[in-house]
This record gives sequence, structure tokens and C-alpha cells, in this order.
Amino acid sequence: MFIEKKKIKGKAYLYLRKSVREGKKVSTKTIAYLGKAPMKKAELAQKIKIFKGLEDSIIPADINPQFLTTKQQQELQRIKIEFAQKLKKLDEKLLEDMFRDFKTHYIYNTNAIEGNTLTLQDTNLLLNENKTPEGKDLREIYDHLNERQTFDFILTTKPEISLKVIIDIHASLLKNIDARIGLRRHNVRVIGAEFTPTPAEYVLTDINLLLQWYQQHEKTFHPLVLTALFHEKFERIHPFYDGNGRTGRMLLNLILLRAGYPPLIVKNKDRKEYYAALSAGHKAGLLKIDQSHYQPIVSFCYTKILETFEQIFEKWG
Repeated sequence: MFIEKKKIKGKAYLYLRKSVREGKKVSTKTIAYLGKAPMKKAELAQKIKIFKGLEDSIIPADINPQFLTTKQQQELQRIKIEFAQKLKKLDEKLLEDMFRDFKTHYIYNTNAIEGNTLTLQDTNLLLNENKTPEGKDLREIYDHLNERQTFDFILTTKPEISLKVIIDIHASLLKNIDARIGLRRHNVRVIGAEFTPTPAEYVLTDINLLLQWYQQHEKTFHPLVLTALFHEKFERIHPFYDGNGRTGRMLLNLILLRAGYPPLIVKNKDRKEYYAALSAGHKAGLLKIDQSHYQPIVSFCYTKILETFEQIFEKWG
């Protein structure tokens, strides 16, 4: 085994590598991500000792290679390990602060995408200082408070994805905002969108088909691919009268958290790219796995999870 230093976006990272003979050829593979360089010798030695006996569990398999390269899977494994280390090592107060940082940015962006006019500063005042911004609609206030309560629920309980959980998450997000809770019973149009949501009489059928699809692929797909495809399919069904985007992004992060990955933020400034990636997926069959249609949303989510980790979680601890 040997230590390899890699530079990614100007920052140096340390990896534990191993030479492997395959027939007449010798190749190297990554055993584990060790952390940022430079690192004290004692800390480095301790990490190597921990990882040496865990090679099979640490090395990510090449899952869904049509969507993620080996290098991308290694990067995802790197942030998964570092995220797990933070959850284990940071004290309760620091973890609370870290997730408060995430929630402030996540809630501002996820609601801004839907037209909420609270600024990031307004969001910070409301969520972290309990000060209600002046001149703002009560619905916009509830948008934020409901998001915080709902994210805290999925973070602490990480419930298994089911029809009940989907409906409960939607109801929590729309509390005091919209009384139309539960699957819609009428047809709707998504203004400005190029796709037609599932007809009302088939919404329950399509949601159940999606849940069966999810259960079928939960253990065989890379979690990032799974969450990206699930998200597109959910948004295409558009099962509720309102709150589909917010519910879909909450479910996206629930799937990531259940798999041990950090949650991600879809920024309001990136909504055009986000909608375009979703639109590409809308052209595939509901239960299909078509690379040409789904690569944009997988690539988008890959970029966003790395970006979110670098801008928020990496800075704590």
C-alpha cells in the first residue's frame, strides 16, 4: 500500500492506494480517502491502520458505470467517508450548527425556486434569530418554517420511502399553506413545462409503480443515480396539487441521507439548468433507465452534492 496525493480544484487530498495484479497486468486501486493534506504523521498512521482491514467495504464497486465514472464514484466515496467522520467526531453543538448552516442555504434556495421572495438574509433572521422579516407574506414565512421542521424530521428519523412517508412529508411542507393534502384527484398543467403530468386517475398507480421501481433498484444502483432518477420520475408524475418541487427535493435528500451521503442544495441561480436536466429525463419511459435521457440529471446532482459538501459541510470540524 502507498499514499497518493491528488489535487482537486486546487486543494490537496490524500488517498490510500494498493497495487493489484490482474493476470499479467498490474493496476492500482483506491482503498480509502484519508483526508486533506497536509496531515500529521500520527493521524495519518492511525487512519491507515483503521482502513487496512476494511478494503472490501471501503472500495466502491463500479455501480452504474454508464452514469458515473470510477473517478466520480471515488469522489462520492470520499465525501461519504468524510461526512460520516464529521457525524461521528463533531460534538452535538457543532453538528447542530453545521446542519443549521445547511438548512439556511437549502431552505432559502428550495423555496426561491418556487417563487418565495425571502432573501438569504431574511431566511437567516427567521430561522436562526427568530425575527420575522417585515413586509413578507405569511405563506412565505410558513414555507420556511415548514421546510425546517420537515428536514429535521427526515434527518433524525430517516424513514423508509413509502407512500405514507411521501404524503406525510408533503403535508408537513404545506401545513398552514394549502389544505389540499393527499394525492390529487384532478388533472393539472405545469405552466411553462413541456411535459404532461400523470392523469389524475393514474396518479396512485404511477406512484406505486415508482415505489416498486425504487425498491427494485435501491440495493443495486449507486445512491446518487437512484436519487437523481427517482427525483425526475416523481416530478414527472406530479402527484400533488402544489408543493411537488419542494417535496421532491426533500425526498431526494432523504434517499441520500439514508445511504450515508450528505444532502445537496439545488441553488435558485441554477434552476434553468435544473429544469433542463429534469426535462431531458421526462422524455424517457416512467420505469426506463435510459442514459441519454437521464445523464443530465445524474450529472447535475453529482455536481450539486460535491458543491454543497465543499461550500458547507467541508468547512466544519
